Amino acid sequence: MRRILALTAGLLGGAIPALTQPSPIPFHETLTVTATAEEEPASQVPVAVDVVAAEEIERRQSGFALDLLRTLPGLEVVRAGSPGKVASLFSRGTNSSHTLLLWNGIALNDPYLGGFDLSTLATDGVARLEVVRGPYSALYGSSALGGVVQVLTGHPERGVRARLEGGSKELRRAGAAAGGTLGAVRLGASGHLRRGEGELVNDFYDADELALSLAADLNPGLTLGARLRRLESELGVPRGYFGPTPRQLQTLDATTLALPVGWTDGALELDAQLGGTATRLEIEDADDPFAASRADARREQARLVARRALPGGLTLSLGGDWQRDRVESGSAFGAALAGERQRIWALFAQGSLARGPLRLDLGVRRDESDAFGGETSLRVAAAWRLGERFRLRAGYGEAFRAPSLADLYYPGFSNPELLPERGESLELAVEGELGPLRLALAGFENRMEQLIEFDFVSLRPVNLGRARARGLEASLALATARVDARLAATLQEAQERPSGRRLLRRPEESASLVVSYRPGAWTVGGVVRFVGERVDFGEIPLASYTTLDLTAAWRLAEWIEPFARVENAADARYEELAGYPAPRRGFAAGCALRF
Repeated sequence: MRRILALTAGLLGGAIPALTQPSPIPFHETLTVTATAEEEPASQVPVAVDVVAAEEIERRQSGFALDLLRTLPGLEVVRAGSPGKVASLFSRGTNSSHTLLLWNGIALNDPYLGGFDLSTLATDGVARLEVVRGPYSALYGSSALGGVVQVLTGHPERGVRARLEGGSKELRRAGAAAGGTLGAVRLGASGHLRRGEGELVNDFYDADELALSLAADLNPGLTLGARLRRLESELGVPRGYFGPTPRQLQTLDATTLALPVGWTDGALELDAQLGGTATRLEIEDADDPFAASRADARREQARLVARRALPGGLTLSLGGDWQRDRVESGSAFGAALAGERQRIWALFAQGSLARGPLRLDLGVRRDESDAFGGETSLRVAAAWRLGERFRLRAGYGEAFRAPSLADLYYPGFSNPELLPERGESLELAVEGELGPLRLALAGFENRMEQLIEFDFVSLRPVNLGRARARGLEASLALATARVDARLAATLQEAQERPSGRRLLRRPEESASLVVSYRPGAWTVGGVVRFVGERVDFGEIPLASYTTLDLTAAWRLAEWIEPFARVENAADARYEELAGYPAPRRGFAAGCALRF
């Protein structure tokens, strides 16, 4: 606790008294659908949830979701150098493949390797970003040991919003979101074009993205929708295992489709969704023909949830999931996976009871797979309100991650007998509001077993790993008529068991301060991040670092807002991944347009 207070004091630097001078305003209640699969106020669900709304994304001029996730408690993002390079998320000390990424309910985690590359997740057209920390397999199945991150795009309001910017390292970016109505149908489109260089030779990142949406309100209580996301990107890979690679390229084509249906009749609600993802990742190198590789991964999904509100503050939900994964891959040495696949079926139930000061959630789920057998996951969480200002939370959960198709079937280096990785977690927390301040303090412990590790004796992956991560998360938010500020700090101990060795790339200490100040037509802001010491592969130590980002925007007229920002303003030199220098100081400026 003392270390969290020290981090808090260091980042605030005595600024809070000055920031609290304007008259306080109530906190805007944010909604979450990820925590319970039902839209509810985030302050009422008995779990650790953070919601980043579109207003904050715009104020911070954040083009990628990873910049927002970096400033939330319990999360650490590790990127291999400049924008576009592979980026992994570590939630509460769990592995980089232990957080489930959802786009409007569609899982984005890679069927081939199991994780998700955060560098590809842009914020154009995003209505809100929801983060639920803790085990969530009882609601979502595989990959939710550390939590769930969901991107919700919504349907853009009528009109057009655009952002045009340019900056250092040859940055050029244009993003837009447009919306309209056609009778009972709401239509939307968003996307971006991006070009830019990095710190090294052959370090560029170019991306084009387009997302389309429609929603039709038909008979009373019936809604049909469709969402499509298409991403194409190309980046230079400046170095490999054996040194610089000045002509190595990586291309990605990714398509995501969601077809939701909603129906309600009084106390009964039905939600269904069909969808899936298709990705093609290729690497080629004009100097090294043996570096060539490709992977085509497909996932189809279906989900149905029935929900009914009962007397006495009880809500029951019953649901089912179906998922099929398939991968084809190869390299210069020949085919690797030739359409190997796995199918998963699941049934789940969840009950929520709200009575007086008590909120109690209980969920259970059974997953069956034709590749790894079956898994049962349990989750229970409770909150007890203390008066009007504070509440206590407690929770227990079980979760798992299914072996990836590469773990199961990659020729010569796989093990079809692998079992899922398993985890269980405990959490205790206190939350409250004091005038313009909202605060939270949470303690957690994650225990993981059957972790998949590569055995250099048998030359195949095996279920031998065990690990434990425990820590404290603290957050303090301020909302006034002119100022929004949020401080987050995390202390954690993440270790292999029983050796006690530190888990790679997880800092013991981290903190961030996000401030936005609105004096009249201006909006100015800053983000300070501190990341403590870590270790990388080969026990390479990574030094701690602190970064500062600054932003400013001026509402010149209702339809135009010039803006500018400085990233890494103090020009800190650091590496998030050993051997991959993070971006130095950078500048960007442009205009936001509204029609």
